[in-house]
Amino acid sequence: MRARSVAAGALATVGLLLVPGAVMAHWATVQLVETERFVEALAPLADNPAVQDRIIVEVTALVDEQVDISGVTSDLLSGLGEALELGDRAQDALELVSEPIAAGVRALVADVVGEVVRSPAFSSAWASSVELLHAQGIRLLSGSPDSLLELDRDGTLRLPLGPIVADVRAALVAQGVPFAAAIPDIDRSIVIAEVPNLALARVIYQVGIAIGVWLPWVTAALIAGAILLSPRRALTLRTVGVFLAVIAGLLAIGFALARTALTAYVGPESSALVGVVFDAVLGYATTTILALLTLGVLVGLVGWWFGPGARVSTWRARAAEGMSSARAARARSGFGLGRFGEWMLRERLMVHSTLIALAIVPALLTPPLSVLSVLASALLALGLIVLAEVLMSEPAAVS
Repeated sequence: MRARSVAAGALATVGLLLVPGAVMAHWATVQLVETERFVEALAPLADNPAVQDRIIVEVTALVDEQVDISGVTSDLLSGLGEALELGDRAQDALELVSEPIAAGVRALVADVVGEVVRSPAFSSAWASSVELLHAQGIRLLSGSPDSLLELDRDGTLRLPLGPIVADVRAALVAQGVPFAAAIPDIDRSIVIAEVPNLALARVIYQVGIAIGVWLPWVTAALIAGAILLSPRRALTLRTVGVFLAVIAGLLAIGFALARTALTAYVGPESSALVGVVFDAVLGYATTTILALLTLGVLVGLVGWWFGPGARVSTWRARAAEGMSSARAARARSGFGLGRFGEWMLRERLMVHSTLIALAIVPALLTPPLSVLSVLASALLALGLIVLAEVLMSEPAAVS
């Protein structure tokens, strides 16, 4: 008995300690490697106002820098004055309106950039680019020298502006803006954010990709083995449930604090953008953590239900009476499973365990694990167990 208790405690301890690593390894393996999930997470960023505003500001400033709108406007007006042979006073008047005209051109550029960035075509192009660049992202995180994306050691992530500038140039030319054709091809990237945790993400990926497939299953097997091996299962269930909920809660708090710290670290100009990217990239892991928190609470409640206590013992007795009444009503109706029903009663623990495992399968087949899928599995398991209890039969009396 003591050896079983020690072994169960050791399995539970190791399993619970592995929970954070299992969550992050699974996130790295699924969220970052599977193209469909990667695109599903990042494609909506094209329609996010924070992302759009940052791109509009950067592209507009880049066009102004490359073309020198003020200088071009001044030169055009000077040339116009000379061609018309205007006097000095007229030339001075043209100079006075040069900057307002340049400001109007900048506003036009900003409007065109906004139309391009907010258009459905841009969203579609963004999604296609995310999918095409996914392979580059994998190379980036794996540290491949073939990566076209750049992630510095300090966590600086850059976005290429060339394709966006090309679209803006085409739109301006179509609207008849005279200097638009002079906008050159741009081979430049802007810093999206300086986030040290992106460098950490590379380490997490490289470690997680190697163990992410099997580590969650090993963790679950260790915890399940501890519960089955323990001679005091109710106590083990309560303990595991409490610690699992605490660990998941700490992870959730840690993610929230990390998001707050990162948005504060990058400054007000990039804070909204960083927050959006953080939510998109780590949304899968956050959903899983909240699901584990819910699971821990449910496991703790199950342990409490089967544990000591006068009140809960009374409730269990009433539930047992209800099951007995339901079985008696089923027997009076003439419906039964015969010897199989008697076997179910003898092997009640195995039957319950099997039904719980079957109820978990749908949640595992539709990742990520979520609060809704955990609650649905719990209700399904409860329903199957109640049905099994009603179908169990007492051994027939031998006359």
